[in-house]
Amino acid sequence: MTNCLIVDDEPLARKLMASHISKIENLTLAGECATAVEAIAFLQRRKIDLIFLDIQMPEITGLQFIKTLKNPPTIILMTAHREFAFEAFDLNVLDYLQKPISFERLLKAVNKYFEAKPTHLIQNDAETDEFIYLKSKRKNIRALLKDILYIESLDDYVKVYFQDRFIITRENISSLEQILPKSKFVRVHRSFIVSISKVEGMTAEYLEIGKKQIPFGRAFKQAAMTSLGF
Repeated sequence: MTNCLIVDDEPLARKLMASHISKIENLTLAGECATAVEAIAFLQRRKIDLIFLDIQMPEITGLQFIKTLKNPPTIILMTAHREFAFEAFDLNVLDYLQKPISFERLLKAVNKYFEAKPTHLIQNDAETDEFIYLKSKRKNIRALLKDILYIESLDDYVKVYFQDRFIITRENISSLEQILPKSKFVRVHRSFIVSISKVEGMTAEYLEIGKKQIPFGRAFKQAAMTSLGF
C-alpha cells in the first residue's frame, strides 16, 4: 500500500481529497495537515510515499515547504491558480492539479505515480549482484548497480547512464534516490545522482565521471561532499 498525506489549509478541500482517495485501491490516507509546519512534524513520525500539497497556505507556502525537505516523498501539488506551474515543476513535482479537483483528474495523477514508481532494490547473496528494474518502452529492464555511472533527470524523463549505453525511463529521480543505497550513490544536484565509486575527479564546482562534468547543486553540495569523503 502507498501511504499518502494531504496538506491543505482548507477543510473542505481536505474532505474532498479524502473522499477521492478512499475510492482508489493501493492508496492509504495516512493523515491530514492544515499547515506545512504540521506536515513537517508528521513526516518525522511517519513514512509517507506521496503528498498532495496545497501551494497557498499560511506561514509557509507549499513551494517553500518542498525546499525544506532533504529527501522529499513524491509530491502532487494542488492550487486554484496556474501562475505557480513553472516554479512547481522546477522543484521536480510529479503533477500539478488545479482546484476544484475532480476524481478523474486525481486518478490520472495517481496512475502517473504508480507508472513512474521504480521497482524496489533487489539484493542477491553477492553484493555485486544488486540491481533494480527500470521501466522503459513498456519493458522492465534489469540494471546492475555496479554498472551505473550516474543518473540525470531531464524534464519528464530520467536517463540512467552506463559505460556504453543509457536507459531512458519516466521514473522520478527522487524515487530512485530513495531506493538506491546511500553507501554507493549520492545526489549531488537536483538533476543528478552519481555512483560514488565512479567519481574520478572533483573541483569546488563539479565532479567528473569519465568525460562528463557533473555540477554540484547548492542545496546538495555539503551532504554530497561528506558522502564522497571530503
